[in-house]
Amino acid sequence: NMQKALEVKAKYEPDMVVGGYAALINLCCRHDNVEEAMNLKEKVFPKNSPVALDTGKYIALLEVLEKHGRLEDAINILTEMKEKDVPISGRTVASFLRILNAAAMRGEVETVNRLHDTIVNLGLAETAVLHSPLITVHLEKDDMPAALEALTNCYKKYGKILQLHNIYCRLVEKGDADLLQKVSDFISREYGDMMALYDLFFAFLQTGKYKEARKVIETPGLRAHSGRLQWFAKRCITNNQMETLEQLVELTQNLFECDRDEMYYYLLQLCENNDDWGKAEAVWTKIQEESIVPRERTLTLLADIYEKNGQVVPFEVPKVRHEDSGSLSPVVGEERRIRMLCKKNEAKEAYNIFMKMQGKDELQFHSYDSLVRALLVQDCLQEALEVKRIAETHIKGFTLNSAASSLLIISQVRRDYLKDALAVLKGMLDSGVLPTKPAVTALIQALAEKGDLRNLQALKNMLEDITKSIGLSPSLIANATAFAYTKNNDLDAAVEYLEPLLISGAQNPDQAVKNISYLLRKVSEEGLEPALEKFGAMAERLASQSGIYRPVTDLFLQYVSADRVDDARSLIQRYGAIVQERRTLGSFMARAATKPGQAKLIETLLELIPEHLDTELAYRYLLRCYELDEDVASVKAVYEKTKAKNIQLHELSLKSLATFLKKVGEPVPFTEPPEPFKFYLEKWKNRRLEAS
Repeated sequence: NMQKALEVKAKYEPDMVVGGYAALINLCCRHDNVEEAMNLKEKVFPKNSPVALDTGKYIALLEVLEKHGRLEDAINILTEMKEKDVPISGRTVASFLRILNAAAMRGEVETVNRLHDTIVNLGLAETAVLHSPLITVHLEKDDMPAALEALTNCYKKYGKILQLHNIYCRLVEKGDADLLQKVSDFISREYGDMMALYDLFFAFLQTGKYKEARKVIETPGLRAHSGRLQWFAKRCITNNQMETLEQLVELTQNLFECDRDEMYYYLLQLCENNDDWGKAEAVWTKIQEESIVPRERTLTLLADIYEKNGQVVPFEVPKVRHEDSGSLSPVVGEERRIRMLCKKNEAKEAYNIFMKMQGKDELQFHSYDSLVRALLVQDCLQEALEVKRIAETHIKGFTLNSAASSLLIISQVRRDYLKDALAVLKGMLDSGVLPTKPAVTALIQALAEKGDLRNLQALKNMLEDITKSIGLSPSLIANATAFAYTKNNDLDAAVEYLEPLLISGAQNPDQAVKNISYLLRKVSEEGLEPALEKFGAMAERLASQSGIYRPVTDLFLQYVSADRVDDARSLIQRYGAIVQERRTLGSFMARAATKPGQAKLIETLLELIPEHLDTELAYRYLLRCYELDEDVASVKAVYEKTKAKNIQLHELSLKSLATFLKKVGEPVPFTEPPEPFKFYLEKWKNRRLEAS
């Protein structure tokens, strides 16, 4: 509550300490109160003072100043950071990039250029990725000549070619032959004709212009460049672009010196990612048609896909043995075996092989990472920590990637090692690595269960800059803090903490604390009836006195979830405006339709507020619930009810219903929509987006 905090500051200013001012500056930044934030900063932390704010507060100031167009002040903040030797971590550099990208997305050329030049000239950060917004800003404005000029300037100043593929793709889409020729001439001059042809080839592939791509790749004298082909193939794999990757493989069939086994291996990697054994089988057929002799790793990967999907492997599976190849050392052979076992979820066996290897040689970086992840998936925490310890002794600066570190946090939370989990999270953020949402959520909820308010506050401070990046709802931390107060038997403090946040969230769209669904669910599940009554009274007070209906809607839905139908009915009679919270009601039904046994929740809503629900939506989710329950009789009954009520079901519902009925051997009483399920899912999503 910024206003209240400022009032407290005014009243007790003589007793205020430096830390209090720093926290207040941060609060003002979060509330977009740039004037008050700068006034406080200049008063307590003037530029000529030896006292400095911490890095996070400077970043918060920089962000709000840039957002409000106060460019000179933002530059002064950067200068002060340099002069006061403020620590710059990977997380800080990531924040610089986020700020530059935000300005670039708004098309603010001067802001991007001057902030970037200041950061670079002061030596605050030296990384190629920071130059990228210099080009992005022109791409956002669709100013292609300026984007091309920025590209060449970056190359001249920093020796880096950035966003080249994006520029090529945009020019191909626009059909701008002159600029395409200009950028191709530049690349030819600096890197040679072959590189320019590859860039053009990849742009045609990416934009679906396969005829033009074929003409380029069939240029006489062009030969395979494994590095360029690998770059584009990996990009397709990362972005799950199967059609584009298939075209790449097909169009390079006659390319001189092209490693065909390598190309098909990329296709199989994407098949494995998608668990698509049918596509993998088609790849195997093409390998045979081209008379390619596949390498051992290709056959091994293909066999893994077949076996994982319960299919018969149509060839002899290679065994990793020391005598198989004179080119493979025993250690390399064992390392491959470890990776294969990790893929098959046989982490314990992989770990045993790994431990026997100790003293012989070390693994590659990604093999350590894969083994740690596989062990954590199977809840083998101690073994995973041992592998991590060994990796850190063998590889200087070894750190787990985001997925493995996040799994480690989840494993530590399960065992109640919350201090260790906090330490891992802090290490990740200091290294500029973002955790996953499930890992952070698990840690927040565990601290709340313990009533650990101090560490919840510390965690909140850690996460301030990244909640949006990882998709974490700020309401969760607020709810968790209120629940921690509840666990400490201090309900009054919980309400005093939460109520102002909910009022602020309703009045200011940028303040994201709006719901209390998690809090109500927890106190209800744990049978804390006095707490439920206390928070229920708060929700009703917000509705009756402030016209804020989201909390009382959460209470209504909690009553529905707990099968307290009479309480829910009484509440809806007192607060009819609950029915206006359509988005909340829709989200509740959507969540119910993701797991079995939830049909009764939607049936209850249809009983309590039938006229106020989107009936097509409600019956779509109700059908889905009964499909998940495999309740054929109820599915058929609901379908008949939709016909009787003349409810037009979306094609997505009809496709899902037809698939279910065929699966259980029942006739389909309507014409099944002809397109694949995914087609109707996209159509549904687009319709919902337009409606919102």
